[in-house]
Amino acid sequence: MPADPFDIVFICTGNRFRSVIGEGLMKRLTEGMPVRTTSAGTLDLGPVEALPEALELAPSLDLDLTEHRARSVRNVDLTDADLVLGFEYQHLAAAVTEGEARRERTFTVPELVMLLEEGGTATDGGDPVAEAGRAVQRADDARPGGHRPEIPDPLGGSPEVFRGTALEVRALTERLAELLFGVRSS
Repeated sequence: MPADPFDIVFICTGNRFRSVIGEGLMKRLTEGMPVRTTSAGTLDLGPVEALPEALELAPSLDLDLTEHRARSVRNVDLTDADLVLGFEYQHLAAAVTEGEARRERTFTVPELVMLLEEGGTATDGGDPVAEAGRAVQRADDARPGGHRPEIPDPLGGSPEVFRGTALEVRALTERLAELLFGVRSS
């Protein structure tokens, strides 16, 4: 992998469901590309495994999450991340205040998909990582103030709520991979 890959960090509350699924999917979708994907949570839970619901749903998403261990944004340096993706606004606030992420590179997952779909992506056929960086900059420039769309935490919900959340994370992550890197899921 080149010295400077495009760094994507997914952030959720405990780093045990939404961010783990987003990380795993983006890694699979960008395999072989100069993209590095990680995840973290706003809570410091220690190195605990993914939620049982994530482990149960993982095979249906073509993921293996058995080796995942939670990390906290307090223990991750986000200053040089090219893109920080949260699922709720509070995740972005923690990424900026505790992880020192750059505000202009932080978005909720549904917000970035919406902005990229509205603003278009670079399609000159050049370097997909450079194009992704330009797309993120355009999305920040086009960002309106106010409400950011979110994906709520399924914790405490029924198995159907967990499954619905996982499918939403999958659909949006696949769309991001397509919009940012021209990658289509198979």
